[in-house]
Amino acid sequence: MRKNYPLLTSAAFIRFWASDAVSMFGTYVTAQALQVLAILTLGASAFELGMLRAAQWLPYLLFGLVVGVFVDRYRRKPILVGTDVIRAVLLAAIPVSMAADALTIAGLIGIVFAVGLLSLVYEAAHQSFLPSLVPKSLLAQANARLEQTSAVAQVGGQALAGYLIRFAGAPMAILVDAGSYLVSAVLLARVRVDEADISPPPGGRSVRTELAEGWRWVYHHHALGPLALASHAWFLFTSMVSAIYAYFVIRELGFDAGAYGATLAIGGVGAIVGSSGTARIRRNPDTLSPMVWIVDAISSN
Repeated sequence: MRKNYPLLTSAAFIRFWASDAVSMFGTYVTAQALQVLAILTLGASAFELGMLRAAQWLPYLLFGLVVGVFVDRYRRKPILVGTDVIRAVLLAAIPVSMAADALTIAGLIGIVFAVGLLSLVYEAAHQSFLPSLVPKSLLAQANARLEQTSAVAQVGGQALAGYLIRFAGAPMAILVDAGSYLVSAVLLARVRVDEADISPPPGGRSVRTELAEGWRWVYHHHALGPLALASHAWFLFTSMVSAIYAYFVIRELGFDAGAYGATLAIGGVGAIVGSSGTARIRRNPDTLSPMVWIVDAISSN
């Protein structure tokens, strides 16, 4: 406990951590609720379900580097609060539209794309906001806490989502997520941090110049380059499976929302185990490569 003491006495970090936890739980609830809503309520086909899934991640592919450049030019806290509030409004529009019998699969895809873009902006600001809250010596520990929270949310959020959808309906589950974003925004607004010196002026450099520098730095880096390419491949093939998984489990196997959520929650257990080793890997990074090969070998069988 002594190692955690300085970190856990930081009111700014505690509020940031709490906002992240609330938001992550809500996010995993909605991720599942959207699939169920599209299949059971809107009668989405496998192709339409794939388009819905693609809409969530397409902003990351199209605007990832651009968003990073623009976020670096502004204070992070207003960005985090603003994106939370707007995402809450967009998600609340789903059950409202459904109540008015005006929700279509095309409209749902559009909302998901907008939420995905805002999530990209949020995550870019989120990553660069943390160093302003904790000293460098506690940064790895703080990141480990956030990763562990995300892993727990992946298990708990998806398990909760299944039963919330089953007993209250998918629209209500999505409304819960909208509320979680508002709670997150309130917590973030109460974080006291001085960002005056965090984002210096870009010195007259154009966005194109900064994009080119960022591209070269990431993809020419001896470690980040291969990791980035591996991440791209992982997202591509994982998204292909995820796009049809819900359709297969619900339509073909006849699982209800609770059972579907349980199958997703089981997969999150591995995330908890992995996040618990973050600090140890940081102290001994040479263990990372063998671990990656072991995981790849297991997952390919």
